[in-house]
Amino acid sequence: MPWCPNCKMEYQEGIKVCSDCNAALVDELADEIEMVPLIQSEDKSIIEKLISYFDYSGLKAIAHYQDENELYVAFVPAKQQNQAKKLYQAFLIVESEKQALNTAKKASQGSLPEKMTELSEEDYEKDSDMNDDDDAMDDEMAEASLNESAQTSDSDSGVYVMKADRYKELRDTVVIFLLFGIVGSLVVLLNAVEVISLYSGDIPTIVLGALFLYFIYVGISTHTKAKQVQSEIDAENQLTGKINEWLKKHVTESFLESIHDLSLSDEINYIKKTDTIKTLLIKEFGEQNQAYLDRLIDEFYNNQF
Repeated sequence: MPWCPNCKMEYQEGIKVCSDCNAALVDELADEIEMVPLIQSEDKSIIEKLISYFDYSGLKAIAHYQDENELYVAFVPAKQQNQAKKLYQAFLIVESEKQALNTAKKASQGSLPEKMTELSEEDYEKDSDMNDDDDAMDDEMAEASLNESAQTSDSDSGVYVMKADRYKELRDTVVIFLLFGIVGSLVVLLNAVEVISLYSGDIPTIVLGALFLYFIYVGISTHTKAKQVQSEIDAENQLTGKINEWLKKHVTESFLESIHDLSLSDEINYIKKTDTIKTLLIKEFGEQNQAYLDRLIDEFYNNQF
């Protein structure tokens, strides 16, 4: 079966390119080692997030999709299974803390948790039946915490685009669509009055005319959106400046040391620190876009420390 060398996802025969990262698939992964199943979930994004966390922690993991059960399964090296379980528990702790901060938001959304359970080799061979009573507590923790991260990824996760940059993108879109729409409409009109002869028949004229009019519509509607974004640039720039000033004043090395937990890894400590900073920012400036805060915190942290 082909594999993606970047995101470690397995694909069905015949597929040549990864649908997520566009990397060319390979027949087998380099440094082939014995892998065992650890976690399963119906949500692909959850498994991908966990595997990214494993990779960041220095543990190579891969994902496999079970057609028969419609589940995504995370595999880890057999020799590092105990380490993977410890990282998984740490992952749940961090996600549980995020869950506590967003309980009110989740309740208002009325969402249901995604199923995510810990696997053993024996469970996997027995059709991945993960409803045993002995694992009920771990399942509830995973359901509550990892579902929050999946929900957040739909709305606030990813790289936030500042409004000034967003305005430039929209402006370029306006120019392209209006240019094609107007020029195309003129060509259709000139062809209809027989000034030029590129094609014949009413159907092509109607189809092409409608297409280029749609281009003009998209250009106009995007222009309206661009003006709205443009009006928000100054406010965002002012807020960004205030947040950066607050970060410089309050997020110092002594502050970071005060919330550093020696019992946790550097990776987990980094996540805890950024979550703590985000909570303080929300308390100081009110509710903000989570991805926006993530970007400002990451930029400040990387520049300063």
